[in-house]
This record gives sequence, C-alpha cells and structure tokens, in this order.
Amino acid sequence: MKQINLKVSHGYPIIFLNNFNDLSAQLKKYLIQKKVFIISDTNVAAFYLSKIEESLKKEKIDVKSYVFKAGEERKNIKILTDIVKYAMNSGIDRQHTVIALGGGVVGDIAGFFASVYMRGLKYIQVPTTLLAMVDSSVGGKTGVNTESGKNIIGTFYQPQCVLINTKFLRTLNSRHLKNGMAEVIKYAVSFDVKFFRELNLIFEKEFISEKDFENIIYKSCKFKADIVGKDEKETKGLRELLNFGHTFAHALETVTEYKEFLHGEAVAIGMLFVCELAERISFAKKNTASVLKEMLTAAGFCLNINKKYDPVKFFAVMKRDKKSVSDKIKFVLPKQIGLIRPKMEVDDKAVLNLLKEVLK
Repeated sequence: MKQINLKVSHGYPIIFLNNFNDLSAQLKKYLIQKKVFIISDTNVAAFYLSKIEESLKKEKIDVKSYVFKAGEERKNIKILTDIVKYAMNSGIDRQHTVIALGGGVVGDIAGFFASVYMRGLKYIQVPTTLLAMVDSSVGGKTGVNTESGKNIIGTFYQPQCVLINTKFLRTLNSRHLKNGMAEVIKYAVSFDVKFFRELNLIFEKEFISEKDFENIIYKSCKFKADIVGKDEKETKGLRELLNFGHTFAHALETVTEYKEFLHGEAVAIGMLFVCELAERISFAKKNTASVLKEMLTAAGFCLNINKKYDPVKFFAVMKRDKKSVSDKIKFVLPKQIGLIRPKMEVDDKAVLNLLKEVLK
C-alpha cells in the first residue's frame, strides 16, 4: 500500500488503497467517534454509496448521508445552505467526521462545509474521479462558485487524509477520464519533461491500463504534495504554479455557466492559450504550443470553443480571477515543456489580440 505524506500545518497521508475492503479499515483510523457524515452526488451514490454505508455500519459506525444532483453548476451557495440545513436537522455535530465521496465538485463542497459548519469538522477525502485523485482532493482548497467567477468563496482547510482507490475509475466514462488527464498533463508541462515523454507513450496505446493509472496518479500527487508542502496557502508564489492554464479556464467555465465544458476540458484549452501567448511575446521556446497541442489532441481533447464570445467581456472575467492583482492578471507562463514561471504580467493588448482569434 503506497503512501505520500503531505507536510503542511497538520501533516496527513495520501494513501493508495489496493481494494474496496481497505476503505472502511482506513477510514476508522481517522474518526473522532464512530460517527460519519457522507456527502456525495447522484452519479457516485448510484454506484458506491450503499456499499460504503453497509461496510461502515458493519463496524458499528453511525452513518448519515447527503446526496445532491451531480454537476459543476451545483457547486454554489444554495447547495451549501441545503447541506447545512440537513446537517442541523439530522443532528450532525462536532463528533462527526465528514467524508467527501466523489469528484472535485463533491470534494470542494464537502471540504467547505466541513471548514465552516460549527467552526470546523474533521473531514476525509475519498476521490472517485481521476481529476479529484490527481488534483482537487489534495492540498486543502475548498469553495463554491458564484455568478462572478469560479471558487470565489472558499477556504484553505486540510483533510485528515486522502484515500485513493483507482478501482473507482472503472465506472468513469471516457470523457471524465479525459477530464482528469488535463491536470496530469499540466504537471508534466509544468515540472517534468521526462514525465511528458512518458505520457506521450501512454497516449500512443489504445488502452491505458490500471497500472498506468496508478503510476500517473502517484506521480501527479507527488508533484502537488511537494508544492503544497512548501506553500500551503499560496502566499509564497510556489502554489501559483499549479494554476497553469486556469485563469483562462475559469473564465471559460464562468461565461458558459459551467454547462459547456468540464473543468479539465477548459484547462486543456487554457494551457494551450497561455503557451501560444508565451510564444507571441517571445517568452516561451518556439514550438512549445504545437508540441502541447499534439499531446492534447492525442489525449482526445477538442481544442475548439465553437462559440463566439466577446473578447473584451471575456477578458474582464479573466481579470476577476482570484489570481489577479490590482486589475492585472498574473499569468503562469511556460518557458518550455517542463519549465514554467508564475507572476508574469502580459500587456493587455497581446492578451486581447489572442482572445479575438480564439473566441471568433
């Protein structure tokens, strides 16, 4: 059983489980009392909730669950308020441990709920999607979206542990597997050209094996844990590196009301956008964008937006991103594959000119 120890304000492990039977045994180690509150969505609950509830009840653990309709558009204050009402009516107290059972949306909402309900409950991340396993379950970022932007309201709140079981991936469709692969590619482009080459070889195969996924997830978690351990609350500039491609992606998700693109699909387009931008201002090595485009295409991403959006309005949404300072966007730009730089200002005109081409 592999484990990565994440060293932050309170250290915690990222544990790679071998099978479903390990889940309840590991969960028990981190409970305050034998009381859990599972938060999940309709997609995940249909496959796994009853099975996990039964295994916990066999261990004499009191289980209560809340399930909301799946979808990024549900990651909002209303759902959070509904969960709080249910928790109050169901007697959820500070002796309960919250379990986030699901993908990135579930993890962000459950983590946010845990951070604010009764001034803080312990919680555990049990990611069920590739995106959540390689990114959102690790590092303690929680939050909800608003009409003005993505993750505008949120907290840094670390879980007690992250329990990863790649067997959850068996019930994901190809689109959601691809959704998580965008974040994997992000790590390769950002930190490791050797990993980038490994991914190219994997994408050349017709079938990605469970062993491949285990290796991909482990390496991705290691990259993220190393960064988060050095800059837990994004105050030193290091954690900003993890936002490569996300300023454009978050704007795209916002203007489409979280209905057109999955997060990873938006990130794929966002990474390509900043690569092209970096080349145009002579910051990135020539052909960086074309090399990335080849990989994203091989991974199955559609890189066309296929709808017209006003570039000026789109740029205004980008400027509302959390990473903007004094109405200036701080981009994460690549120098080349495997090397990126944070806090890069780019002339507004250069950004707008590229937006006019991409959004036409």
